[in-house]
Amino acid sequence: MRARLWDGPAPYACGTEAADIPHLDVYLPEPERATGAGMLILPGGAYTFLSEKSGVQYARWLADAGIAGMVVNFRLGSAGYRYPAILADAWRALAVARSNAQRWSLDPDRIGVIGTSAGGHLAAMMLTGVTADGAEPVGTRPALGVLCYSVISMLDPLAHHETRGNFLGDLADDEETQRRFSGELLVDDGVPPCFVWHTLADEEVTAVGSMKFARALHDRGIRYELHLYQTGPHASGLARDLGLRWTDDCVRWLRGHGF
Repeated sequence: MRARLWDGPAPYACGTEAADIPHLDVYLPEPERATGAGMLILPGGAYTFLSEKSGVQYARWLADAGIAGMVVNFRLGSAGYRYPAILADAWRALAVARSNAQRWSLDPDRIGVIGTSAGGHLAAMMLTGVTADGAEPVGTRPALGVLCYSVISMLDPLAHHETRGNFLGDLADDEETQRRFSGELLVDDGVPPCFVWHTLADEEVTAVGSMKFARALHDRGIRYELHLYQTGPHASGLARDLGLRWTDDCVRWLRGHGF
């Protein structure tokens, strides 16, 4: 099922092609398995492309677990979009999911977000309450968050430069701007519970960012789990072929939070 995020042209639109029209792809569980919970899915891809491994595949895994998976096809740096357009799409997706909760048999108070790599950066922005100019009010933040080998920081040496460039554009080298969008510096008391995982063998996006985010959660007394797996490359997706069991750990954690 597909749902457009904006009824008319999206804010900051550069054109009218497919790349200019953000949308949700919704994967609903079988009714007998449905828990009434849902997860917005923000795929990885360095804000250059949207990875199917951390998009559609996540949605099918979640639906199998009884949780609606809603893949957010947000606009991309490779199509000329930066902040605030990218973040506006993410918040709008949450508003659309909540407004369709009855139609999709969801509890609007049990909609979380799962983000991977660059999508994890976008998720961290939502979890820490960073909004975009022009985004409609959406009420509260997502109910919880799952961050998968995420780009957390825009600051060197932790930053992933392609992701930073695509998100910040001409301001990518401005340190003050980098700090405004570095998740490890933005954790406050309003951040919901989080499940954070990374592999120590990730050579593209360092696990240190995930560790720093988890430490910030710890210091604020926010409920979280941090899983650091010894092996596994970046962009490992569900990682079933690698023998990682993060999906099992995550479903257990989600169940423990009423999902």
